[in-house]
Amino acid sequence: MLFKSTINETFNKAWRVTEEKCSSRRKGGSMGKKDVVSKIYLGAADRIADLLNNELFEGGSAVAASDVMELDSTAASTLKEEDNIVNVRVVAKDLVRKVRFGMQVMLFAIEEQSDIHYAMPLKVLNGDAAFYDKQWSGIRREHKRKKDLSGAEYISGFGREDQLVPVLSVVLYFGEQEWDGPLCLKEMMDLSTLPEEVREKIADYPVHLIDVRRYPHAERFRTDLKLVFGFLQRASEPEELTEFIEENTKEFSSLTEDAYDMIASMSKTGELKELKKDVEQTEDYDMCKAIDMMVADGEKRGEERGMKLGEERGIKLGEERGMKLGEVRGIETDRNIFRLYRKGYNQQAIADALKISLERVRYFLDEDEAVL
Repeated sequence: MLFKSTINETFNKAWRVTEEKCSSRRKGGSMGKKDVVSKIYLGAADRIADLLNNELFEGGSAVAASDVMELDSTAASTLKEEDNIVNVRVVAKDLVRKVRFGMQVMLFAIEEQSDIHYAMPLKVLNGDAAFYDKQWSGIRREHKRKKDLSGAEYISGFGREDQLVPVLSVVLYFGEQEWDGPLCLKEMMDLSTLPEEVREKIADYPVHLIDVRRYPHAERFRTDLKLVFGFLQRASEPEELTEFIEENTKEFSSLTEDAYDMIASMSKTGELKELKKDVEQTEDYDMCKAIDMMVADGEKRGEERGMKLGEERGIKLGEERGMKLGEVRGIETDRNIFRLYRKGYNQQAIADALKISLERVRYFLDEDEAVL
């Protein structure tokens, strides 16, 4: 009885420590918030199916949303029992789902990384091993309850006909820097001085990495993963981003809140979070407007920084060149006014987004309508 009580107390303590760590991450900074945002977004069954179909089946339809089932993302295993003291290891994947392929199932796990992890193969290996161990523990308990094993099977806690469910882990890397970490366990070792006969016998463990910002098959996605991947891939190139948004205006206009939050969080764009509050206060709730306002504001600030840099470098423009530059900037501003007006912004919203006067907006629109 005392032993059972000690086990329960140890497990409870292990779970409390895990929860405290998670809570600390949430309170301590943006990484915890990113975890929550990404789990909500990536946890949707249709997105899981889309990710699997794109990565494993070249954009096919082998996996349906109905084939994806929720599963506990934690695994606890007993490491040592001695003197009534139980040491428990608790391993948590960022996201785990059970996926059905006809009569067969597998466990699909996602590890999210905002930064390069130079021990990633070992991290994935430990996580996968914990979930295999969790299955083994469950099988042992069931056999112990049934008392149906003997001999070698009893010692193994695993029957000759028992089967484990395979685990497939994918690392989703959202970082701006190109991944230069190891992609398999052997890349974490120096095997150069070992004989070839030895090297080939050493077990390896691969990392299935999806580098989001450089992923070459984003256009094959059928869900809003296409928008999230596409936005992040162009986040540092305003012109490309603007073109991408305009090409997908309809989709961005109906962007779900969790997809918008995912873009704002992973692109580290504080403006999107602030603009979301402004857009939410209007009757016409359209996330695309917040994105347009961010792009337009970014373009204007880029122009201002360029002008200031030019002045600091002592570039003296003559009157004629100054007038030409003024014309160019005026044309660029007019273009942004017209683009936002065409998307349904009112005059005050356009002025706020471009940080120009309301009179400037009215002058252009009145003149434009007169021409039309």
